[in-house]
Amino acid sequence: MRNRREIRLGEVLFDPDSRDLRDKAGNRVELRNKSSEVLDFLAARPGQIVGKSEIMDAVWPEVTVSEESLTQCIADIRRAIGDKDQNYLKTHVGKGYSLAVSEAPVTQRRRTVIVAAVLAVIAIAAGAIWTLTRPVPTPNASPRIAVLAFDDFSSGDDRGWLGDGIAEGVITELASYREFLVVARNSSFSFRDQSTDIAEIASKLNADYIVEGSKQKSGDRLRVTVQLINGHDGTHIWADEFNADLGELFGVQSEIVRSVATQLGRELAWSPAETGNRQKVNALHYFFLGNEAFETGTPDSYRQAIDFYEQAIAADPDAPFGYVGMATVLWSDITQGWVYPDVPREELLKRGVDYAEMAISIDPTYYAAHIARGDMHFSAGEHEQAIVRYTTAVELNPSSSMAMAVANDPLIYTDRTNEAIALMERAIEVNPITPGWYFNNLSRAYWFAGRCSEGEQAIRKRARLREWDYRALIVNLVCQDKLEEAQHAAKQLLELNPNFTVSAHADRVRGVMNNEDYYQRWVSDLRASGLPEG
Repeated sequence: MRNRREIRLGEVLFDPDSRDLRDKAGNRVELRNKSSEVLDFLAARPGQIVGKSEIMDAVWPEVTVSEESLTQCIADIRRAIGDKDQNYLKTHVGKGYSLAVSEAPVTQRRRTVIVAAVLAVIAIAAGAIWTLTRPVPTPNASPRIAVLAFDDFSSGDDRGWLGDGIAEGVITELASYREFLVVARNSSFSFRDQSTDIAEIASKLNADYIVEGSKQKSGDRLRVTVQLINGHDGTHIWADEFNADLGELFGVQSEIVRSVATQLGRELAWSPAETGNRQKVNALHYFFLGNEAFETGTPDSYRQAIDFYEQAIAADPDAPFGYVGMATVLWSDITQGWVYPDVPREELLKRGVDYAEMAISIDPTYYAAHIARGDMHFSAGEHEQAIVRYTTAVELNPSSSMAMAVANDPLIYTDRTNEAIALMERAIEVNPITPGWYFNNLSRAYWFAGRCSEGEQAIRKRARLREWDYRALIVNLVCQDKLEEAQHAAKQLLELNPNFTVSAHADRVRGVMNNEDYYQRWVSDLRASGLPEG
C-alpha cells in the first residue's frame, strides 16, 4: 500500500509512506508508533468502516492486546489531528472506525516534496561524509544503542543523588523511537565502575553506539555531560554539556535524546519534553533509592524500600513513581510474607491494585505503572489482563526486557506459548547481559511447546542452577526420554532442598498455573524423574 499520496485531515497532512503528520507550517506532529500504524491502516481504507478486530490483527499481529490499546491509539490520533468532534476519525458503535480523508492540494504536496527533496540532499551529503569518516559499517538492521550508567562527580551530600535517573530516563525516551533498538538497562548498567574499553563493551552488548556521560549536582544546579561513541572503532561522534536547574531534569533528558537522534543522522521523531519540577525530581530520587533497597531482597531492605517509596509519594503525590514502588513491594510480599505476614492475601492484592491504578491514572504512558498492574493481575490469576498490561508496557518502552520477561508465564498459561517464546527471545536480545531467570522462563516455554532439546539448552545457559532451575531441567530431560540424566538432576535438586516433594509442590503451583494441561504435564514429568512423592 505504499506510494500513496498525502492526505489531509483538517489542518494536518498525513504521509502514508513515512507515516509523518505535519501541520500547515510543515512542522512534525508527534504521534506514537502504534497510533501511526492504526492511522496508516485506516488511511488505506478511506471512508470504510473497519472492525476493531481487523485493526488489532493488523497492528498487533504477534501479540494479544485488549480493545483498550486500540482505544488509546484512537484517542492519540484524534488529539494529534485536532478532531475532538470526530469529524474525520469516526466511531461506529458496535462496528468499528472509519476515516474521512481528502488528498492534499497539489500546491501543498509540491511544497512538501520540495522540502523532502532538500532534506534528502542534505541526508545524502551527510551520508557521504559519514561513509568517508566511519570505517566500520553498522552490522545491525537497526542501530543498537547502549546507554551506560552515568558517572557521578558530585561532592559531599550531593554525591549519589538521583542515582541512575538521568541515564534511565534517556534509555526510556530513546526506546520510543522506532529507528533504534536500545539495549536494556540491566545489561548496559552492568559495566558501572569498570575500566572496560568501549569497544569491548560494545562487543559484549552487540551495540553500534555507546552513550556515556557524567552528572554533577551542586545545590539546585545540575551539570550533565554526554558523549556519543562509535562502538566499532571508539571514535567520538558528538559531545555536549547541559546546565540546568534541578527541576529541569526531564527537559535535559529530552535534549540529550534529541541530540543523539540528530547525530545518528536519523529522522527526528521529536516528542515534547516531559514536564516536571523539583518536586517530581525529588520523587524520582526517592523512587530509585527504594528500588536499590528492594533489589537487595531481604526483609529489612523491603521495609527500607517502603520508607523510600512513601517519601516519594510525599515529595510529589502527582508523580507515579512512589505508587509503582509500593505496588511492587506488595506484589512480592504476597509470596514472601516478609513485611505483612499477618495481612490476608486478598487485602494485599487490593492495596497493590490501588497503588498501581493510582500510578496509571497519574501517567498512563509510564511503562512501569503497567508492569505493576500486570503483576497484580497475575497474582490474582487474571492472566489475560496481565498480558494486556505487560504488552502495553512493552509498547511504551520497547527496551524494557523486564516487561517482556514477566509476560512469559501468563502467556504460557493461556496457551500462547509461541508468543511467550518470541517475547523471551526478544528480551534476551535487548538484554545481552541476561539475568539467569530469563533462561528459566524460556526453557519452560520451549518445554510446553514440545521443543525440549531447546529447553534443555536454554536452562543450561545459567551459570549456576538453583532449585527451580533443576525443575525446569528435569521436565525438559524427561520430555526427551533422558531418564538417567533426569534422575541425576533430581538428586541435585534434593541436595539443595531435601524436603522437596512432588505432592507439596503440586499443591503450591496449581492455583498459579491455572492451566490444567500445563499443570498435569509438569507434575507428571517431575514424578518421572524419581523425585519423592511425599
